[in-house]
Amino acid sequence: MASNENDFNDGGCFPWMRPKSASAPHSNNSDKSSAKTTRPAIFKKKSSRDKGGTSRPKISKATGSASSKHPAVSAGPVSAGVEPPSAGTYAFEAGKQTIEVLQRFANMLPVPCANEVLEVALLLMTTYEDVTVLEEQVKDLNNRIGSLMLVMVDGLSGKEAAVISPDVIRDIENLGGDLRTIQKDLGKITSQSRWLLVFFKNANKVTVDACVDRLNDALQSFNVTRAIHDGNMLFDIQTRLETVNQATGKMAEKVDKMYSWLIEKDAHGAQASLILEEMPLLIHVYGRDKVISQISQILTTKARPRVGILGAGGMGKTSVAVAVMENELVRKKYQDSHRFWVPCVGVTSPISFLQILSKSLGVAQDTGAPLRDILSALKSTQEPRLILLDNLETAMNVPEMVTEGGRLSTEGIINQLASIHHVSILATIRSNILPSDAISWDLVPLEGVAREHARAIFTNICPVAAEHPSLGELLEALSYMPYAITLMAKQAVSSFVQPDELLKEWKKSGTNSLSEDLKKRMNRSIEFSVESKAILESPNAQHLLAILGNLPSGTNLKHLKWWAKHVEHIPSAIATLNNTALITQRPEGKSSTIFFVLPVVQSYLHEQPLYNSSTTRRLVLEACCAFVLDHKVEPGDPNFRTHRAELDTEKMNIQAIFCGVKTESLSELTLVESVTKVFDAMLAFAWYQFWTKGGTDILIHLLELAPSSNIGEESALRYTAEVHVCLGRMYCRLGRYQKASECLWNARNEFIKLGTPADRIRAGESALYVAGTYTYLQADGMDIFWLVSQAQKELKDDPKGSARALLYLGEYYWYEKMTDKALETLECARELLDELGCTAEVMDCRTYITRCYARQGNLEE
Repeated sequence: MASNENDFNDGGCFPWMRPKSASAPHSNNSDKSSAKTTRPAIFKKKSSRDKGGTSRPKISKATGSASSKHPAVSAGPVSAGVEPPSAGTYAFEAGKQTIEVLQRFANMLPVPCANEVLEVALLLMTTYEDVTVLEEQVKDLNNRIGSLMLVMVDGLSGKEAAVISPDVIRDIENLGGDLRTIQKDLGKITSQSRWLLVFFKNANKVTVDACVDRLNDALQSFNVTRAIHDGNMLFDIQTRLETVNQATGKMAEKVDKMYSWLIEKDAHGAQASLILEEMPLLIHVYGRDKVISQISQILTTKARPRVGILGAGGMGKTSVAVAVMENELVRKKYQDSHRFWVPCVGVTSPISFLQILSKSLGVAQDTGAPLRDILSALKSTQEPRLILLDNLETAMNVPEMVTEGGRLSTEGIINQLASIHHVSILATIRSNILPSDAISWDLVPLEGVAREHARAIFTNICPVAAEHPSLGELLEALSYMPYAITLMAKQAVSSFVQPDELLKEWKKSGTNSLSEDLKKRMNRSIEFSVESKAILESPNAQHLLAILGNLPSGTNLKHLKWWAKHVEHIPSAIATLNNTALITQRPEGKSSTIFFVLPVVQSYLHEQPLYNSSTTRRLVLEACCAFVLDHKVEPGDPNFRTHRAELDTEKMNIQAIFCGVKTESLSELTLVESVTKVFDAMLAFAWYQFWTKGGTDILIHLLELAPSSNIGEESALRYTAEVHVCLGRMYCRLGRYQKASECLWNARNEFIKLGTPADRIRAGESALYVAGTYTYLQADGMDIFWLVSQAQKELKDDPKGSARALLYLGEYYWYEKMTDKALETLECARELLDELGCTAEVMDCRTYITRCYARQGNLEE
């Protein structure tokens, strides 16, 4: 469908929206001698300072039509003594109807990029209409945007995504790029002070004209109308917009009714009902009843309440805030026309924040000083007002600017709002703090919901998963984050996949395991914080975020000296991440705090090259190895308790890092010494797990890694033998004696194959361990005696090994009920081990010596 400049009228209506015939002319000639009338507050009159700007088209008194090319807009009777609304006013209402039509299709189009384009277009059509110095150009721009959106919506709505051609999707994506460029251009204009807007009016007009030309090109090359065209498309568009046309035909009557309602002058009356319609719909909010009640109590009982709902993206901050706005107590205190929802996500400067604030509050006055107008409207009566500032972090991240009146900042504007005693403020923000030292905030942090509420969210969408045993683990992996759970449940429904498979895919691929649309929605909730200006301007914060993204259980400030020793100004980096809610805190004891990144955010970071580079992985692995080797534990070591406590704090991080080591990871370590350091650290941590009754995952993983590493065949075999020793002893402690004996036999054979004196000693020690497992397996006594005898030969040059061989021999004699021989052997072993300082083995000797005396009936000994 070709379009050109003449296809659009001045007020935001398209050609097919015009009345088929002009109505009777305005009957305002007879009013010339009447007393001076007052224009309703909703119909803003140009201030004197705007007279030099582009004027609105004049309405002919004879015909009621706009001069030149603008057609008439039908008008109804006008109340006596009241100046009739202009054609521009009626056009405004028709444009508003167009926006409302488009808003109904938000997030309903079958192609994700089309939903994004529509979102940007609606933001453009509703945010920049108040650039009064360039009013006509911006209106013309909005008309073109509206036309394109109506064509796109009509063509795509009701169709399946599979039938939309790649060419159409490409055209839509190109259009999205044009709209985002226009958004940036208009943002630069609105960030200028009013004086600069007037002074550089011609330059700004060129910018807007360029935007219009860009859209003209889009209209000519836009293939959506061609690719999705069918025989009934034009008829469908005309039929759909006939409703808008009919609404325009009844506009005069509607305006008269609005004016009679506004005659009692309400400073917010201009758009009060529109604000409530734009606020997100109230849905059932699971697991937040307590916090909703808490906030509602604060807003209705506390003097000058200022409440901040804090948390990461996807925690349900906006849902909670909307539920609070609709709470019975809140509605009782703040009447409908005095509760305002202010979406801050489109803020690009303090000026645009004022524009969105003014629009959301329905401020009718326009003196050229928007902040003064807003404050004046709020102070017009003493009735309580409640302002919800949603996604406040966007507004807080814009820099302050210098105007002819001085410095202007978002924080300063909020301070001004908070200075009015009957104005209550409710804010949602992706942060763990709220701005302004001048405001006393009640902070309400949101974390994941309780397990039962997380199950309710998931099963409400996917009932068949209610009894699945893996559902609980899946919800835990999603941090009990409401938005992530909602998207995962939708994935389960659309893919017919059970929770166990969803969990497996999530652990393997993170957000990539979701469908493309769900993945974009999940990532978008995180991108707002990760790609915020505060993060992008802080390399230290980015580096620290990359490191914390590899630590699933987080870490404390003390241990950050190990993990993030290459990060400068760690406290400053923590503050930046805290301000953007990318890190969460939990107390550790009385005086320490753990900083961690939510698993959902970690999954997102792992897919971003900046936060998951080979350099980051190498630094984290090296820090992990250094920490473990510096805290090696073994009973009898004077630092055993201290080192074990340090490892206890980091064990989940260390486990995840070591289990995540792959052959490719080792290839990033250029020196063989670096690889052996990794294996040494993994073995050291495995022995810590042995002493603390941990698991076997790292040992099994190391068995796979060692043979494929580049450290040489002999070194690989030695590490394999050492792993078999530790794994065999671990199995023995777990009561799996058959597996233990197999591992320990493998270790003995591998040490014998290596053949060095040190390896022969390790072979003898392995033989003793096998003998110990044979005792539990009730093996033949001669087999046990043979193993101990072999061990004595291999350990003859090792004093400690020889003493331990005597201990095992004494145990063998005791099991064979050769009590006297057992007692003699054990006493000898005890003396040797005592001299060597082997405390644990001495205790074992005394245990069996006591058993010997008990068997002899000599309890006094």
